[in-house]
Amino acid sequence: MKRRESWRLKLTLVMLAAGSLLAASVSGPLPYFEGSSGLAFALRRLPVSGSLLHTAAHPDDEDNPLLVMMSRGRGIRTGLLTLTRGEGGQNEIGPELFEALGIIRTEELMSMHRYDGVQQLFTDAYEFGYSFSVEETFQKWGREEILEQVVEVIRTFRPQVMVSLPRGGKGGGQHHQASALLTEEAFRAAADPSRFPEQLERGLRPWQVKKLYERQRWSDREEDQEEIENALPMHTGVFDPLFGRTWAQIGFESRSLHRCQGMGQIVPWPQPYTSLWKLVDSALELPESESDLFDGIDTSLMAIAEPAAGHEARAPFLIPALERLQSWVDAAVASFDRTRPEISAPALAGGLQEVRRLRERVAESDLPPDVAFEVDRLLEHKESDFAEALRLARGVQVEAFSQAGTVVPGQIFELTVIVFNGGTQDLQLAAVELKTPQGWKTELVVEKDQPPAGEIVPAGESQVRRYRVAVATDAKATRPYWTRADPAVDRYRIDRRYAFRPWAPADVQAAVRYRSHGVTDQIVTPAEYRYTGPWVGGEQRHDLMVVPAISLSLEPKISVLPLDRAEQGRRMRVTAVYHGAQPLTGSVRLEVPEGWSVEPERQEYEFERPGDSRAKTFHVRPGAKIGAGEIEVNAIGDFGGQSYREGYQVIDYDHIRRRHLYHPARSALETLDVRVAPDLRVGYVDGVGDRVPEALDLLGVDYRFLSEDDLAFGDLSRFDTIITGVRAYLERDDLKAYNSRLLQWVQQGGVLIVQYNKYEFNYQFREDSPYAPYPAKVSNGRVTDENAPVTILEARHPVFLRPNRIGEEDWEHWVQERGLYYLGEKSESYRDLLSMSDPFEYNSGEKLGSLVEADYGRGKWIYVGLGLWRQLPAGVPGAYRLLANLISLPKTRAAE
Repeated sequence: MKRRESWRLKLTLVMLAAGSLLAASVSGPLPYFEGSSGLAFALRRLPVSGSLLHTAAHPDDEDNPLLVMMSRGRGIRTGLLTLTRGEGGQNEIGPELFEALGIIRTEELMSMHRYDGVQQLFTDAYEFGYSFSVEETFQKWGREEILEQVVEVIRTFRPQVMVSLPRGGKGGGQHHQASALLTEEAFRAAADPSRFPEQLERGLRPWQVKKLYERQRWSDREEDQEEIENALPMHTGVFDPLFGRTWAQIGFESRSLHRCQGMGQIVPWPQPYTSLWKLVDSALELPESESDLFDGIDTSLMAIAEPAAGHEARAPFLIPALERLQSWVDAAVASFDRTRPEISAPALAGGLQEVRRLRERVAESDLPPDVAFEVDRLLEHKESDFAEALRLARGVQVEAFSQAGTVVPGQIFELTVIVFNGGTQDLQLAAVELKTPQGWKTELVVEKDQPPAGEIVPAGESQVRRYRVAVATDAKATRPYWTRADPAVDRYRIDRRYAFRPWAPADVQAAVRYRSHGVTDQIVTPAEYRYTGPWVGGEQRHDLMVVPAISLSLEPKISVLPLDRAEQGRRMRVTAVYHGAQPLTGSVRLEVPEGWSVEPERQEYEFERPGDSRAKTFHVRPGAKIGAGEIEVNAIGDFGGQSYREGYQVIDYDHIRRRHLYHPARSALETLDVRVAPDLRVGYVDGVGDRVPEALDLLGVDYRFLSEDDLAFGDLSRFDTIITGVRAYLERDDLKAYNSRLLQWVQQGGVLIVQYNKYEFNYQFREDSPYAPYPAKVSNGRVTDENAPVTILEARHPVFLRPNRIGEEDWEHWVQERGLYYLGEKSESYRDLLSMSDPFEYNSGEKLGSLVEADYGRGKWIYVGLGLWRQLPAGVPGAYRLLANLISLPKTRAAE
């Protein structure tokens, strides 16, 4: 079969800003923020003490133009608290769902933040799927548990202003409203020492945010006009000469990195752009009208003294020191020269020295502890700002590159640390060291006839140090610090050391200390591996990662064993991938419940070099007595005296950094009373991230993937049933081009099953779909409660009778939802076979369009909005039985 690669994987980051360059690496820093332009952005932050925290429910909820405006445009310290990692969404670029999709969406946020410079934060909430109910959301997340985390983030980040999503609304996606309601409650709770006092015992302090706003939307409805007219506009369509584009343009360019959610890739032209905000709560007395989110709030450098108001006698040095600090800022800005950024270095070094001395004096002062804490916290942020500006002015760059992308416990590898002096003056190094986990060993390599590394890096040159690093024999694998321990609980279990962070820190880091104009500063960078990207090439990077010597996977992950063929058992494949350096032998066995057997009992594996992969099969058979039910099969590897029970999934796309997600080498084997009509011939048009064909394999169906040539002029009459895959009308231009041939085939007696599509199935210049046999279009109809009652409208229809009788038990154990993007408005030529309804007020009423049939000539056209694509990989028995009946229709209806 000729598979067509999604066009979304063929899009690069577009950098059209005047004078800008393409990034050297899609996973490295953007050149906007290095060199002279980077220094110009850094200088914007120096005189500013303001802070803003944006809260949201999922990745892609954020107001990207506003984030760029605040962080890059105005130098405001800006954070984004995203309550979930977006695990319940759809995926338009690949097969990853659930936790794996959460990793993609986390990384898409991190790629986005290369543009806006925003600090990313998360709670432990898991996105369980689309919801029409705030109450359901709170019940599944645990309202108090997530509220506590939002409060902790506020007490840690300590923003002056917060912005949220709208608290109200009667539509879907009530995760959004839930996140806003939690934000509203946390606004006051964070300042109340009686709320979550255990946080205070850990050293946090209460914090009162000054103002909270919620986002409004443009609307042409008459009843909304008053609310919109009273909203506060933030004009983000402002041209920024450092970008060569408007803040809104940069915001939308960064937003395009939410590719798995199908965000637009075209950057809008320069034009006015406004986001609207409504005041929710305030700790300040404000005028009747405002012109800015920070109206009434001093965000200047001098505002650092604000917490000490009333205590001036205890710190008489504070105001004069801040005035001196402001003078250093003024000097750095006045001396800025794009062609000679190092001219600003003396003033920046003076400011860095000033802020450090001031922090010491505050710590030694008689200020009350809470006051000293607040002042020092603001000074700490400013110290970081000065240090980064000084690095950019001096043109210092530090890289740490590993010869290997992955290492195993006990392995020895080489690591190169490069210190580049891009300035016009010599750079004095104070120290270069590697930071590694406990038990690791490092050794500086001195090559033959090479003089020892000097302490001076001449202008325009690099100093290179090579290290030999030995990984600890008990080193832990590099993996997400969050795990979903209990699928019944929609929160992650986390390692508290890294709470709220996107990722745990890199295992290996290089720390370089250098001196400039009388001050010493440190640059810390992760050890990275560079490689050619997975699509068109170009440099990609990822952190050095520890992996186990043996990675095991057991396929299929979820398997169905029809009872009428149970005695045949199921062949299962164990793939072992070797990551060590020396030849290794070992064995793998399968662990099955009592009464089941495995042939052979053990398989031997031999590896000669790293990267070797071996796959061997086992035959699992049930005992004499077997009924419907599920068993668990585990693969266990024994190599070099070590036991291995898991493997990792590589998640790697051209627009994000590579990550690993670990899975136990385990399979759920479902013995199921399911039958398929004999001698079926099925054609399949694959879709986006489509795993339905795996279910056809498990059912023993003879199917063939249809290529472009098959659709264009192949003999379709050889097929009884043809299925279009998940969102195939988005993925397959050839399907759209030759859809008329499929409809002709239906007219001649074929059964065409169209799985769910979004609005790509409709047509922008028509009111109905050009791909359906009669007028119809896909709607946003859905039923989100996976346990919603289902009513069969055509009880005598063969799809519910043969070869499997569909009953109430077939609608049990569904995951996440019943279905989505149901067929909406349609002509009377269609018949609905099912109806269902959500128990939620905002999605009330009978929902049709989940399973729709139309007679067309001698054949049938069927639309399936049911989420079979989620249910089948989850092993839901009823989904397999329904799929078997659907594909069997050419045989079962002929028997009527």
